[in-house]
Amino acid sequence: MYFAVALDGNHEPLLLEVGLGTLECEESWEWFMMKLKEYLGDDTEVGFISNLCDKIDFAVQRVYPDSYHGYCPKDIARKIQDSVGHNDTEFEMLFWKSCNTYSVHEFYFYLEILQSACRNPPFFTFLRSPLFWLDNIAISKWARAFFPKVRYNVKLIDIPQIVKNISTSTHELLITTIIELINKSIQLDYVEWDEIAGMISIGVTPYVDNKVQKRVNNSYN
Repeated sequence: MYFAVALDGNHEPLLLEVGLGTLECEESWEWFMMKLKEYLGDDTEVGFISNLCDKIDFAVQRVYPDSYHGYCPKDIARKIQDSVGHNDTEFEMLFWKSCNTYSVHEFYFYLEILQSACRNPPFFTFLRSPLFWLDNIAISKWARAFFPKVRYNVKLIDIPQIVKNISTSTHELLITTIIELINKSIQLDYVEWDEIAGMISIGVTPYVDNKVQKRVNNSYN
């Protein structure tokens, strides 16, 4: 199953598109992206965040050549943990600092510390650093300081829970039944959001209002 998920105005996952296929390949992802473009239209500016998948990167470049496509930092962080062989809070902290900084100087500062730590025993081998693969990923795909165009907040948006349940526990059902279950779930979500929107008396969503209030409170001093 292929999913395209966005964030709505209240910072909740919004399922845009679901695709079913027998094989995950470049052609399948390209077909999926073309269907998404038909739905969103040619004039919609979008950015894509995905896991470390070359097939998705290929499809985005073919269908949305002018859009930004980045990799989920959580996915890279997990691969770093796998590379060094264990969960290490220092490595994770250094990675997130290099990932989230807006300054190019600070990015290289934290990245050098991270790479230096990997050069020391027990992580370093005479052959190569455990993070050698990170050099093959374009910095602009995961580091905020190097984002082109609009600096989107790079994060992997969770798939709505109902879709997770359907995709993992209903393999014995017909495809048409699975799609119908997903459609009903989406409709129920829209009804719930519509009711919440009807109760809002200001021009922003509760999530945005909460964020603004926090910034206002922080600015008092």
